[in-house]
Amino acid sequence: MKNCIRRIVETFVRNDYSEQTKKEVWKWFADEEHAEEKEQALHMLWEKAGMESAPANMNDSLKKMKQNIGFQTETRRKKLLPSWIWQAAAVFFFAVSTVSITLMIYFSRIEDVDLIENYTPVADLRQVTLPDGTEVILNSKTTLLYPAQFKGDTRSVYLIGEADFKVKPDKEHPFIVKSNGFQVTALGTEFNVEAYTDDDCLTATLLSGSVQVDFNNLQSQVILKPHEQLVFNRSTKEHQVHCPDMEDVTAWQRGELIFSEMSLEDIITRLEHKYPYTFVYSLHSLKKDRYTFRFPAKTTLPQVMDIITRVVGDMEYQIKENKCYLIQKKR
Repeated sequence: MKNCIRRIVETFVRNDYSEQTKKEVWKWFADEEHAEEKEQALHMLWEKAGMESAPANMNDSLKKMKQNIGFQTETRRKKLLPSWIWQAAAVFFFAVSTVSITLMIYFSRIEDVDLIENYTPVADLRQVTLPDGTEVILNSKTTLLYPAQFKGDTRSVYLIGEADFKVKPDKEHPFIVKSNGFQVTALGTEFNVEAYTDDDCLTATLLSGSVQVDFNNLQSQVILKPHEQLVFNRSTKEHQVHCPDMEDVTAWQRGELIFSEMSLEDIITRLEHKYPYTFVYSLHSLKKDRYTFRFPAKTTLPQVMDIITRVVGDMEYQIKENKCYLIQKKR
């Protein structure tokens, strides 16, 4: 069993699987069954990657990530790592894919590095100033992982979610945002990156300056000009470069909601980022049409849903506690 689990972990981390497969493996990994074997498999993988010990503050960072995604802390009688460590590590390995391993290795090889994990909860925005002076605005439900001090040849951070970066110029030390087979490299510029794990699309938008975007597991590359946007679909492996309205791109920073030619499923995903509610619905009952909506700042969820259901026509909604139920109208 021990060798079998080790092979499963190593095989999964080194290959690219469908989102459904990733979710199933993630769920299996976070389950308490065979916890000791899974933990040992992780340790072996970390050692093979050149990590004899975790970077300073890594456990604290993983613990925060565990709390942010809702895992429950449990104590074990055996001399194992607490369950949250390997569960959160599962999130780190599987939810954000193998790029996270690269980042952890990068940080671990720099002496005396402390990692900081900054999480923005649902329905909130947060402004962060990084050690080099780079200013970052984090969107709702976003995690940013970065060192307390940048050391080495680059300034690397890891993003899950969406953020706007105003990079402090430093030609000798490129600024790199990494996220799930996707990275944006800049010297001194402003750009927006959207990389939520529940969204098939990864998006990089350049507001000013120049950036290099590596995507498709870093096998493809595009250099963006100001006001250009790259959208990469992880499922189809297709990408597009176009010029969106910059006011739409930065609307979330002003608290606005912009949906442009989006499916109901994608709109619901965005609403779950914005509001502290879980949507309950039947996927096959959703129309395949695409919709465009604009909502000003401070619009409540009932106000949003009143308009959406009115436009869609054959759908009603009910909000109970922290859930929003979508119900198909009876004919």
